[in-house]
Amino acid sequence: MMDCRTVMKLNDRYLAEGLSDDVLSEYISHIETCESCRDNLMTDYSITKAIEQINRDQDFSTDYSKELMQELARSRQYLLRKKRKGHYKRAIVAALMLLAIPCTAASTYATAKYYLPEGSTESYSLKHYGIPEESDPVKKAIREYNEEAITKLWELDKERSEDNGR
Repeated sequence: MMDCRTVMKLNDRYLAEGLSDDVLSEYISHIETCESCRDNLMTDYSITKAIEQINRDQDFSTDYSKELMQELARSRQYLLRKKRKGHYKRAIVAALMLLAIPCTAASTYATAKYYLPEGSTESYSLKHYGIPEESDPVKKAIREYNEEAITKLWELDKERSEDNGR
């Protein structure tokens, strides 16, 4: 939080619209809560506007206080829009990242090694994609198909061993 001395030094930069967003946020927060600094800003604002009107050969404003309050309100709105825009950007990036996860998972696969029959040194590798079964009906179907294939391979292996035993 800014102190009064810092705020008073920044009045000229605020009136010239020369504050960064971070400094502007702290500056406005202080101005809204500190009557002394707000009065000091009002004095600086009135003098600055009066000089501008003299240089432009314009009539003097009748209500500098109202104009300053509108200027502070515009600054607050600017900061709020900027903050919302940042939130929207972060939300979009997060959504894109969440969408990318299934694509990445679908493009990578794991290999399951099955040994047939029990105690055998023969193995068969079957590939499957790394998506949890409960959320992917395709993976569940692949697993069921693989189990059927393994069962058939076991049956073939048993037949071969029976044929070799005769």
